[in-house]
Amino acid sequence: MQSRTYRITPLLLSLLWFAPAPACANEDEPPMNRVSFQVEASRDVENDLVTAVLATTEEDSNPATLADRINATMSWALETVRGSKGIDAKSGGYNTNPVHDKNRIVRWRGSQSLILESADIAAISKLIGELQNRIQVQSVRFSISPKLRRAVQDELIAEALAAFKARAQIVRTNLDSGGYELVEISINTGGGGPAPVRGYARAKASEVAQPAFESGTSELSVHVNGTIELH
Repeated sequence: MQSRTYRITPLLLSLLWFAPAPACANEDEPPMNRVSFQVEASRDVENDLVTAVLATTEEDSNPATLADRINATMSWALETVRGSKGIDAKSGGYNTNPVHDKNRIVRWRGSQSLILESADIAAISKLIGELQNRIQVQSVRFSISPKLRRAVQDELIAEALAAFKARAQIVRTNLDSGGYELVEISINTGGGGPAPVRGYARAKASEVAQPAFESGTSELSVHVNGTIELH
């Protein structure tokens, strides 16, 4: 009987050598026994920061004269602020617009704002009372200072994480699981946006009264979203 000899070429050997191993049957199967849930921790916090916006508005037929009048008023306002401790001040937007009558510019209107910020509500209330002799209040808002916000949020994060662990234990116990592993978790903070002024003393026509403010509270909250795998 004639014998036959077979030879594997280098190319074929290379293909055989690098052929990928068959994938496992359960490689693409979704993980089992995973539970996702969310917990929240929140707290009402006393607003400790007040921001006030004041502005002066003038009109004149001459834009240069208009600018001089606005600049003089704002210089007086800034000088008045310098005498008050614990109050930060900065100039706001400045704009000038023409006033038309039958498609003709008859005069110019200009305005500039002054922004005040302080944690001393009594001091800023007194200062606003003085400034209202020549400039007008546009808005007053209360908020939580960055320092206090961070401190409260750190406490809320600890509370929310403790609540998440407690919830995970409840899930594990009620599903008769021997334990669990944390798969993923996210922490989101929110709330505490600026609140409008709650109280404001209106002045009589013959005098400018010091405004009365109530700081109120804002809610800070922390949400923890996570997924655990039971085993």
